[in-house]
Amino acid sequence: MKTLVYHGPRQLSLEDKEDPHAGPGEAVIKVEAAGICGSELEGYLGHSSVRIPPLIMGHEFCGTIVGIDYQSGALAGFSIGDKVVANPLISCGSCDRCIIGKRNLCRHRELIGIHRPGAFAGYVTVPVSSLYKVPQEMDAAVASLAEPLAVCIHAIKLGLPYLDDLIIYGAGTIGLLTLQAALNMGANQVLVVDRQEVRLHHVKLLGAEVATPEQVEVKAAELFAQRGIDTIIDCVGATAVRQQALELISPGGNIVLVGLGSDESPMKLNHLVRQEVNIRGSYSYSDADFKHAVQMLVSGKIRADGWLAKRNLSDGPDSFRALVEGKTEFSKITLHP
Repeated sequence: MKTLVYHGPRQLSLEDKEDPHAGPGEAVIKVEAAGICGSELEGYLGHSSVRIPPLIMGHEFCGTIVGIDYQSGALAGFSIGDKVVANPLISCGSCDRCIIGKRNLCRHRELIGIHRPGAFAGYVTVPVSSLYKVPQEMDAAVASLAEPLAVCIHAIKLGLPYLDDLIIYGAGTIGLLTLQAALNMGANQVLVVDRQEVRLHHVKLLGAEVATPEQVEVKAAELFAQRGIDTIIDCVGATAVRQQALELISPGGNIVLVGLGSDESPMKLNHLVRQEVNIRGSYSYSDADFKHAVQMLVSGKIRADGWLAKRNLSDGPDSFRALVEGKTEFSKITLHP
């Protein structure tokens, strides 16, 4: 099979590898679409300590089951020919975090595309327990958005109970999916902040208000008036964004941090204390979040037209380069073996 292998900063190569086989409790998926994640762009640049070359990345994917451990498959209701997406987060199931239902915080968690070969390949092997069926006629590129959409749903739930009005920083893939998930989950008025006009164009088409970082204070006052803003979701992770969010949030409000940009950010913590602001990190998702994401996609509630592009797996090196250099109008690129 053809694979896209990461060998170090800005080094990707197409290589032939042996087709994988299903072990106990596993299925082999013929990959139809695999999305390039922002975290993989960080890995491509050499900024990810967990992505150790040589590595086949790719954890957002959809495909068809072509091989399966029949006993596990039969028990779970899967068989060869099923079209599926997979939760790439693999937990131990026995640590204290798993026992209380927080598998995303498993002390021994692994991720497909980091700790085991991922989906930038013709085939990928995954646990049967990670699979979710999708309709055969569903666009595989859209179905592959299940993983990033689950990230967004998890962040929104952490921002509850304040969902009526919302500010989202960042209009990349996570920002656009957070916007759509929030509107589907009951948000009223949403303001999305970004610097790129092409991204803000997509936000407008999805029904939200927009602002650049320089405009956000005035725009927020105009939209939210005296009631202020109780929830901000940061999908960027830059220090300047975190600082501005703390200045904008209402007393007692929630700031949910999703973006993994700056590792350290100085902030006015005395202000945080005096205003009882809640700052929460949001990492990955629960099984319920992932299932919710699949349901939302299958029901057609998420639009990807205009900001998602499809490319061949052989175009992978050029696609990674275009995304990191900002030389594409698309927020998301899916690779197709």
